[in-house]
Amino acid sequence: MSPRFLKRPIILASRHAISQLRSKSGLAQANNDLTSFPSRWFADLQAQLKKFTSDHYPASCVQEAKRQLVSNEENWLQLLAGQQGFLTDKKWRGLDNHQLLWGDMDSMGKRLHPTGRVHFIRQHSEDAAEHEKSQWDDLPTPRSLGLILRSITTEYKFPLEFPDHITVLYKLLEAPTNESTSLKMEAWILSEQYRRLAARCIDDTVIYDYTTAKKTVLKPFMVDKFQQTFSMQQTNQRKYTDQAKRAIQAAEELQIKYK
Repeated sequence: MSPRFLKRPIILASRHAISQLRSKSGLAQANNDLTSFPSRWFADLQAQLKKFTSDHYPASCVQEAKRQLVSNEENWLQLLAGQQGFLTDKKWRGLDNHQLLWGDMDSMGKRLHPTGRVHFIRQHSEDAAEHEKSQWDDLPTPRSLGLILRSITTEYKFPLEFPDHITVLYKLLEAPTNESTSLKMEAWILSEQYRRLAARCIDDTVIYDYTTAKKTVLKPFMVDKFQQTFSMQQTNQRKYTDQAKRAIQAAEELQIKYK
């Protein structure tokens, strides 16, 4: 069997990984820059906690470490993506625990992430009036008011490998206005197996009227709905950044107590 298919061990950045995570998370909040969380901070945190479940530590330590591991595992998507402003409820997931196929490994930015974009746009039709719902459903299509991808930048964080499952999330990078002629959005492709970000995609999408063949603006009800979504993203970001910091702090306290 080729080495690339062997399960890769999680290597901690240093022996003081938890303390470093806490320091960086605090700096991120002070600078209002959440991207300074290390890309594999969650995997490192879980790996460090697993060390405290060995027979070398007292039962009270093992019990607390296992409790933290389970809690973090149950909320991994919120801790990773929610603290970056993504809406993580199942209804917002472009792909949810999607089985990675052989061809998907080389097409992350070409097939997986556009699927997430279409789902994200059409999710805004939920609870919409009937005449508005059809316009939301048409927005990712070339029927009338629609979207044209102007540019996309993909940052590959680590290679996806079969077998794995992935989740794709989307968010607005800025709230559109009544004058906006484009939407700026971001997608994350996450590995379920490694609980890590595999790729990050940045979209610049033009709002286009296919009936007149010209750039245009969104309908007012669409602007209102997107602004509501952006507000929800900001709320999620604050909520789960605090939760991520608490998870790091709890692990650090365990480390200090039983090191």
